Amino acid sequence: MKGFNTVIRLVIAVDATHLKSKTKGDLLVAVCKNGNEMIYPLAFGFANFKNIKSWTWFLTQLREVILHPELVMIVSDRHTGISNGMRAKFADAAHGVCAYHLAKNLKQHCRK
Repeated sequence: MKGFNTVIRLVIAVDATHLKSKTKGDLLVAVCKNGNEMIYPLAFGFANFKNIKSWTWFLTQLREVILHPELVMIVSDRHTGISNGMRAKFADAAHGVCAYHLAKNLKQHCRK
């Protein structure tokens, strides 16, 4: 986290993916980009389910290592657990919606 707090861009993307191997559950991740436009992993965690409790736990761990959360923008797909965790643990940070997920939702809900 020393790298993040000194030279990394202050836009963090958080998301999760389902694990489909012997180990079932979800992988929660937080990443950003460095000055060379390379992905810089900040944190990851394993959860049995993507829910409010698991996202709050994950964002609590992330919050402990970010020195200036008021300077950070967190981008997500606005999963209910992420939104609730953001209000609880990153109230002083900006929260944006991922353009990919926004476009996907618009196509799904606003068909011609």
